Amino acid sequence: MRAVCNTETFGKKLALVSRGVSARSPIELLRGILLEAEGEALRLSATDTDISIQTSSPAEVEGEGRVVIPARIFNDIVRSLPGGQFTLEHDGSEGRVRLAAGENEYRIRTYAADDYPQLPVFAEEGTFRMPGDSLVETVEKVSRSYSRDELRQVLTGILISFEGTRVRMVTTDSYRLSIKETELATTPFEGSREAIIPARAMQEVSRIFSGSDEESVEVSLSENQALFRIGDVVFGTRLIDGNFPEYRRLLPSGFEREIAVSREELIDTLRRVNLFAARQTPPVPVSLSFSEGAVEVIVRNGEVGDAHERLKASSEDEFLISFNPSYLLDGVSAIDSDEVVFKLNEALKPGLIVPQSNGDEPDFLYLIMPMRDPSGS
Repeated sequence: MRAVCNTETFGKKLALVSRGVSARSPIELLRGILLEAEGEALRLSATDTDISIQTSSPAEVEGEGRVVIPARIFNDIVRSLPGGQFTLEHDGSEGRVRLAAGENEYRIRTYAADDYPQLPVFAEEGTFRMPGDSLVETVEKVSRSYSRDELRQVLTGILISFEGTRVRMVTTDSYRLSIKETELATTPFEGSREAIIPARAMQEVSRIFSGSDEESVEVSLSENQALFRIGDVVFGTRLIDGNFPEYRRLLPSGFEREIAVSREELIDTLRRVNLFAARQTPPVPVSLSFSEGAVEVIVRNGEVGDAHERLKASSEDEFLISFNPSYLLDGVSAIDSDEVVFKLNEALKPGLIVPQSNGDEPDFLYLIMPMRDPSGS
């Protein structure tokens, strides 16, 4: 196998695929990049058995072949090469690959490609296309609420529902819940399908799309795998097996109060007063003390001090409720309207944070559990 590649183009593809490498796997083969020469391109693939990334880079190929090259040294060498072209050669009998750029030459020990895990194939039938910008926005909004606790694996995922021309994504860590619905101006999904996809995998899909020039993402779901195609990149991930919580039961049927506050002013206020929470464990609550036409945002920390800021609000009576400071800031930051609407009942009942709407059902909901008032009142 021999191939001549543009160093910059190949380097970008190599860096992308390397994100699928299992850096800590005890299996050496999974710490490598599968390189396949075919036609007028080099195909690059990586997997840690949970996710996989496949793409290709144009090349002048002489003789087809397959080889697995350790990702770290391969990346480091290609990234350090001067601009222009480099040549890659591999003779299966040697167990090494040769890289040459000008008068520079490198030989890297390789692994047998025949032992590399079989990679998923993107099935054309039953695929679903969605605008990439919509996918990125939806993932970004719900990613604040997924659990990082690997012992509760179902909660580390995003529940994704496809139905008609709508997609819904839901996450929860038991303390808050995010729901985002998106209407897609694209080919309708035939029937309906629901799957739990690892949140980190969906964030990787978003990163790949954001770094591409594509406008849409193609989605293919099987019984245990989700595949996403973005241009010439195919990203695969295992689905999470399990039962996602019945999140609809957590949503209150009605609210006693709906209070609007300026989003930008509230975010600035929370960023300042949260400095007094000092990332303590357990967290120091931030309290919202509502009165007629105003809300006072308060943090009381016996070790640091107190913070009080007052903002205009559409509240009509006196009401006090307290939240985890980082959870509250996450929810307010996810709103994209000028005003944030708080839907509240009793002080120890879940509250809802939604964008301002003109009577329509909001397309984003952020449910947050309150904390006890630190003053004890």
